[in-house]
Amino acid sequence: MGLINHYATLHESALSIVRKEGFSIDKELNNPKDHRRGLTLLLRPNPRLIEALNQFIFEGKSLFPNQYFYPPTDLHLTIMPIISCYEGFSLDNLDLSTYDQLIKNSLKGICKFEIRFEGVFASPSCLMVKGFPLDENLMNLRQNLRKSFATSNVEQSLDKRYKLVAAHSTLVRFTKPIEEKEKVFSLIDAYKNFNFGTQYFDQVEFVYNDWYQRESIVKTLHTYPLP
Repeated sequence: MGLINHYATLHESALSIVRKEGFSIDKELNNPKDHRRGLTLLLRPNPRLIEALNQFIFEGKSLFPNQYFYPPTDLHLTIMPIISCYEGFSLDNLDLSTYDQLIKNSLKGICKFEIRFEGVFASPSCLMVKGFPLDENLMNLRQNLRKSFATSNVEQSLDKRYKLVAAHSTLVRFTKPIEEKEKVFSLIDAYKNFNFGTQYFDQVEFVYNDWYQRESIVKTLHTYPLP
């Protein structure tokens, strides 16, 4: 019940804000001078899951086409932002072999794991699919990462924005004002319990990225298979 309540709380809080103030607009997404970069450990959806998510995205495009919809190449689920994106970040100042070893240590005892994706929810600035891990591996991996990086001297920003407990994936970001909010609400309602499917994740990726995980900018630094 923990994640169910967590998503419900986030969603109701967002709708309360949106009804009063409207959706928040992301002004940086189309800004060519946005050079925020960072490091992330993440998961990628497989083709079957992407196809299901694209059904929601396709319907969203038909209702409010002027927003930003994640292309299949950019869909992801964040395990942990190792270094949250900021202006001026550079790989040149890092010893990536140390990060690699810290991640490998954190992955010890972690097996491939299954996540069920069911329903969507809103934040003031985006729409996301809800993920529900079916075992403890994702939670244990996050805890291992926190312990490993807490005792290291490398640059990191784990949990500095907020403690990541969910398993969501962002599908839509709002980049222009929405005149008809009810269209967004109706789409969310139509998919509030929709079963997008379940995926076994058998590898994790360590990437250099921008804020939006755009393929044109992302560099995969390491891929770690899970037994």
